[in-house]
Parts: sequence; structure tokens; C-alpha cells
Amino acid sequence: MTLSLREKRRQETGLQIQKATLELAMKSGLDNVTTDEIAAKSGVSTRTFFNYYPNKEAAAIGHPPRFTQAQMDALRVGSGPLAADLKQFLDIHIAALSEREDIVRMVGNVLRSNDKARGILEGLLSAERGVLAEALCARVNDRQTATSLANNVTSAIRAAILLWRQEEGMTLGSALDVVWSGLLDAALLLSSTQNNEAKS
Repeated sequence: MTLSLREKRRQETGLQIQKATLELAMKSGLDNVTTDEIAAKSGVSTRTFFNYYPNKEAAAIGHPPRFTQAQMDALRVGSGPLAADLKQFLDIHIAALSEREDIVRMVGNVLRSNDKARGILEGLLSAERGVLAEALCARVNDRQTATSLANNVTSAIRAAILLWRQEEGMTLGSALDVVWSGLLDAALLLSSTQNNEAKS
């Protein structure tokens, strides 16, 4: 989808405000930063700031890459192994996050010390999980299974980011590979345990 020039400018301004918020938060802590300071640093008026974000915590979180309609459609109609389709889905999302590594790292720092920012991000992730579960329902024909899969997918993204932040020299993509491998191993263990219990 091609963005209009107006929408492109709006996204750029939103990102500019987010970066200014995060840079100030890195220096002074988000609790000690005012919206007036953020507006001044990002080169907009305070009124314009509030046209983009309701508060400084929302500005720090910004607009994380969302699951796209194309990604949802690919999951709905995919005919290959579901695990392969989910990994491809995750690879695309992690690639989008990799374009903003500096922001992802700063957001992580804010989340460690700000409950309100954590709540805002969790709200965004919860909405994304719901959209993902709906798409997966068309594939697995069971809402609880679809919901569990959606929870695992979003947890894998979070775990990959945490691993990437901890391991120097690791890329987000390679962190995801490690997390995904662990997730598959865990699924096999649960499956084999269940099968063994059924035979007993």
C-alpha cells in the first residue's frame, strides 16, 4: 500500500516526536521529562504533540510495527505446515523491528522503569494478539488453540527482543531463531508427554 504524502509526513513527525521523547528519557528518565521539553526538542508545538500522542508515555512507545493485512491473509489461506507459515510471519515482523533497532533498544530501557508505558505497550500487543488469533481461527478451527498460538507468537517476539538486548553481537533475526527453536522443542516435549500419558 502506497502512503499519501500527507500520511508519510504524519508518520515522520510521529517518529520524530518519539525519538525526541526517548532521547530525553535516556538522559533524565521519562518521569522527569515534560511534554513541553519533548515538543521543543522535536521542533513542534505542545499542541501538535498532543495531536499525535495523548501523553509522554504513549510518545515513548510510539507506533510499533503492526501485523499487516497481507501477513494475516497469508496465515489464513496458507496451505503449508503451520509452523513454517508462523515462522515466516515472525521473520517479517522481526525484519520490520530490525529497521528500528535504536528505538527498540531505547523503548526497552523505558519499559524497565515506567509502569504506564508498559501498560500502553501491553494494550497494543493485546489488540495485535486478538487480530492474530482471528486470522489463525480460520486455519485451526478452534478458538482456544488459535488464542494459544497467538500468545506464543507475541511472546516469541518479546523473548527475541530480550535475548537480543542481552547478547552482544546478536541480531534480532538470530535471537528469534534461538527462541523459535526453543518453542518448537517445548511443543514437542508437551506433545510427547501427552502421548505417553494417553498410552499409560
